[in-house]
Amino acid sequence: MRRSDRISRLTTTLAMLLSLAITVVVPAGYFAVSYHYMQGSLDAEAATGAAAVSALVNSNPSMWQFEQIRLSELLDRRPHNRTPEQRRVVDVTDNPVAESSDFLQKPILTGTHEIYDAGTSVGKILVSRSLAPLLWKTSSVAVAALAAGLLFYTVLRILPLRAVRRAYSSLEESEKKYRSLYESMKEGVALHRINYDEYGVPVSFTIVDVNPSCQLLLGLSSEELIGKDGSELFGGAVAGYFPEILRAASTGEAFSFDFVQQADKQRIHVAVFFPETGYFAFLMEDVTQRKVNEEQIRRLAYYDNLTGLPNRALLMDRLEQMLTKARRDKTRVVLLFLDLDRFKVINDTMGHAHGDQLLVQVANRLRQALRSSDTLARIGGDEFVVLFTLEGPQLNVSPLAQHLIDSITSVYPISGRDVYASTSIGIATFPDDGGDCNSLLRCADMAMYAAKEGGGKGYHFYSPEMNLKAHARMEMETNLRHALEREEFFLEFQPIVNARDGRLVGAEALLRWSDPEKGLIMPDMFIQVAEESGFIVPLGEWVLRTACRKMKDWREAGLPPFRISVNVSGRQFCQANFTDTVCSIIRETGMDPSFLALEMTETSLMVDVEATAKALMQLKELDISIVIDDFGAGYSSLGYLQKFPIDRIKIDRSFIRDLSSHANDKAIVEAIIAMAARLKLQVVAEGVETSEQLDFLKEQGCHEIQGFYFHRPLSEELFKTLLWEIKDHPVPLFASPEGETVVISLATC
Repeated sequence: MRRSDRISRLTTTLAMLLSLAITVVVPAGYFAVSYHYMQGSLDAEAATGAAAVSALVNSNPSMWQFEQIRLSELLDRRPHNRTPEQRRVVDVTDNPVAESSDFLQKPILTGTHEIYDAGTSVGKILVSRSLAPLLWKTSSVAVAALAAGLLFYTVLRILPLRAVRRAYSSLEESEKKYRSLYESMKEGVALHRINYDEYGVPVSFTIVDVNPSCQLLLGLSSEELIGKDGSELFGGAVAGYFPEILRAASTGEAFSFDFVQQADKQRIHVAVFFPETGYFAFLMEDVTQRKVNEEQIRRLAYYDNLTGLPNRALLMDRLEQMLTKARRDKTRVVLLFLDLDRFKVINDTMGHAHGDQLLVQVANRLRQALRSSDTLARIGGDEFVVLFTLEGPQLNVSPLAQHLIDSITSVYPISGRDVYASTSIGIATFPDDGGDCNSLLRCADMAMYAAKEGGGKGYHFYSPEMNLKAHARMEMETNLRHALEREEFFLEFQPIVNARDGRLVGAEALLRWSDPEKGLIMPDMFIQVAEESGFIVPLGEWVLRTACRKMKDWREAGLPPFRISVNVSGRQFCQANFTDTVCSIIRETGMDPSFLALEMTETSLMVDVEATAKALMQLKELDISIVIDDFGAGYSSLGYLQKFPIDRIKIDRSFIRDLSSHANDKAIVEAIIAMAARLKLQVVAEGVETSEQLDFLKEQGCHEIQGFYFHRPLSEELFKTLLWEIKDHPVPLFASPEGETVVISLATC
């Protein structure tokens, strides 16, 4: 029987009893009270009449029984609107003496009282009334009570039952909604009963109810779950939490845990709550994917998406931990700041997608070169950081730094192209160079720039002077941009002569900067800053445009043409629109491109061999000469010399400087000239300052000479004067070993 039916039956019974009580008790009570009142009234009237008759008896004790008229008068002495009554006087033998009688309808109620003569009963008086009026009134009251009882029955049964039904309907609806929610919720719910031993100690827990999601989550039906021991079903991982569940039940604290389902390795999060004493419930959720997503978010927050290495945020966190440990253990932390050489050139030339491929390959090589205990991070662009701790007092980082440089310096295959890359490394240590993360990173960054200023592909330790250099570097970059706007740059020209007969065959345009405050600033002071800041591109265009314009002006002035060489930086050459820019400048200035030579370093040409070959062929189609500058100091290879349309190679001055004292330099120069001869390339030697150097170069077959032995770089006016002087009259420039004066004259190239 449902609980609502039990309540309905109980309510009906109570309503019936209350209604019955009203129907019976009210008329019965009315009758009883009225009956008692009538009886008392009759007894009182009987007593009054008995007193009057007793007075008559006392006055005539022997004859009172015969005074019928007098007795009748006494009996009739009643109120005017009297109730029908019957009054009688009887003697001691109950024989009537006198009576005053109305007709009374049965049933009759009588009140009596003794008549006394000197204290002796001589008779009694009886006063009677009919009970019929009382019964009629009681019947009326009973009818009213019955109506009231029925009304009460209706009110006490129907209204409560209606409220009960409404409450139960609402409860059933709520339970239905709860059940629907319970069965449709995506979280699994499992209700458990705690089992106690005979001493009241909890020993296990049994599943008593599960929702469909729980069945789906665990891969079992309700029949397979309900009634089962939870510790056996969920395994030891959950059973181990049973003591903590009991503690949480006693304290009311929230409690949750995770466990891995062995069947399919799902990670399930369980929140425990306590619906009633002796029970607890699991609210279970499959968090496998959420954990995967959280790990992905964590990796996005702390790892570089391209290389998979820790990013700056994770690096700073690990560095802070390492510094804390180093302070405690009195050890050293070493930070190596790596920056790829000319990576911006690679990005500009090949595009960011190819640059990303290079970064991935570099990251893989760094992983292989480092220990598992070392931290390797990519903090942005082409910047990598290596962290490790030194336990001993000796700071022996150089072998590792060189090992990393050797590991990275190579040709990388990128989408069918060969790309050459190297790196520069700055080194800073804790606590010597910095006491916190930011200062240590900043010091290593400055040391890295010092390594780049040394030509790249090397490492440099931080020193305090670098801080001043860094500020000077920032100031230099700002001043460079203003210098171009203020026209503070100008060109000087250094003659290039034929080694055999001393004829002037060309000149190299050399950039100079005249700062209003600092005076003349040589290129080696600002070219590196311009290269790294990207300012070298507009600056290089200015040099090319100015040199071409000067050449055009000299031609219009009547001077014979000669080859003018302009240096092109790697950053400038790798611009996608470089050849278009050269064509535009030639058209703009009207210069004959056959008298233009572009000098480029080996390293800048090796960034992207295929793209370089294509660009050089476009320049050659314009009849522009291509010169490899500083040959031998970079990535020398017969392969690219054969592949590229090169006209000349210029031997690096470092090999020329010590020709007379270093046999190795002589051997290198001999090999370069011999190789060029086999490849049918012209050879230019720069930095020639002595007759011994000149004699050796001529003997080996060097074609052209450039250096202080002939002339220092000249201003535009002085160079123009020189051109006029040698136009028609040869000018002595140097003397031969035999004492002959060698003259220089203009030669048409």
